[in-house]
Amino acid sequence: MGNNHGYRYYILSLMVIGALCLTPLSVSVCFAEEATSLHATPFMHVEIKDLRYDHVDGTELVKNGSDVSIKIVLTNISKEIENSTLVFHSELVDASGHLSVDEQAAEVLESGSSYMLNHKEVGNKVVISWTGEAPEVRKRERYTLLNVTEETTEGVYSVIEIKRDVSSRAIEDALSMWHEANDTIAKANKAIIEAEEAGINVADAKKSLELANEYLNNSLQYYSEGRPEDALVEAEKARDSAKEAESGVKSAVGGRAFTKYAIIAIIVVIAIVAVVLLLQQRQRKRGVY
Repeated sequence: MGNNHGYRYYILSLMVIGALCLTPLSVSVCFAEEATSLHATPFMHVEIKDLRYDHVDGTELVKNGSDVSIKIVLTNISKEIENSTLVFHSELVDASGHLSVDEQAAEVLESGSSYMLNHKEVGNKVVISWTGEAPEVRKRERYTLLNVTEETTEGVYSVIEIKRDVSSRAIEDALSMWHEANDTIAKANKAIIEAEEAGINVADAKKSLELANEYLNNSLQYYSEGRPEDALVEAEKARDSAKEAESGVKSAVGGRAFTKYAIIAIIVVIAIVAVVLLLQQRQRKRGVY
């Protein structure tokens, strides 16, 4: 049965990794060679001058529903080609932007729009300003804040692609508790296996562990359905049941140790009594009372 628990725990872990799609909380700016099959444009230098959004407390994640603003500056525009077409895409809500060449009148942009850039006429720089609102999410998801590609006679290139994970405090609390419950279940499972290998009866602890796995599975289901609050409650139940399983193992191990020492104590007492009786018997034979 211990091995069965380990197998079930392993399968459950695989399920949740696939479903949660958890990613590191670090910020990442993805250029073409990192995020797409496109090569980075060789016809300009690209720099992020500003990137702002509200964070989920204690993380680098984008807080859902928060305002996002981006400023990109393009310099060293190559004169090897006459012109190119910049294409803009964003998954922000109400995404829009402006593009100005050498601080001249700005062109209004939106997701899906394009701009014909005349390379020969650019003297110094091109500035792209972009704004929008992070989507409302019920589980952590990755969104494209801004993606700019460049279409030329030489081919299609990536100018820049900025992606971020969008989440909320409720979502992160649920995920954090899930991890805590998962770790506690792993410890309880290990303790049960070791106890069974030692021949100790841990039936009650195994029942608590089964319940913990059931709660954890419920938590995963609720998270996948976009119900982080319910996922948090079930994850807390999973953690508490796993702790009960751990305590059950400790009690069983302690009870066996107590029984063992009690038997030893009884044997010692019997031995002492036997010795005392033997000495008294010898003393009587000698006439000593």
